[in-house]
Amino acid sequence: MTISIHDGVLVGYSVSFLENELLLDIKTVANEIVTVTFENYLAHYFDHVMAGSILFDIEEVDLKRFIVENREELESRKSFDWPIRYNDTNDLEKYLQKNNYKCYLIFASLGLSGYTFAKTLKIKRK
Repeated sequence: MTISIHDGVLVGYSVSFLENELLLDIKTVANEIVTVTFENYLAHYFDHVMAGSILFDIEEVDLKRFIVENREELESRKSFDWPIRYNDTNDLEKYLQKNNYKCYLIFASLGLSGYTFAKTLKIKRK
C-alpha cells in the first residue's frame, strides 16, 4: 500500500548523526502521522523551514543532473567541506556515485523545501 505525503503537513524533522538518518514526520491528508526516513544520510539543505510547511512531494533525482543544475551552489559550499571535502563538483559526484548516495528533492506547496543526500528512503506509519 502506498502512503501519499502530497499536501501533508510537516510536524517535525530530526537528524541523528549517530544513526546516520534524517527523519521527517508528516501528518497526511488521511490524518495519519508517517515518518519519512532517509537512511545512510550524508547531508541535507533546507530552505524556508517553518511550522505549518505543506509538502508536495519527495522525488529521487538523477545525481549527475542535480550536480550540473546546482554547480554554482555546490562550488560555493566546497570551502566549508560541505557535504564532504572535495576539489570540484566532479569529485563530489564521483564520491556520491561510488558510495551509492542518491539525491532526494523535497518540494513544498508552502514552507520547507530542499534536498538530502542519502542511500535509501523509507516511509512508515507511526
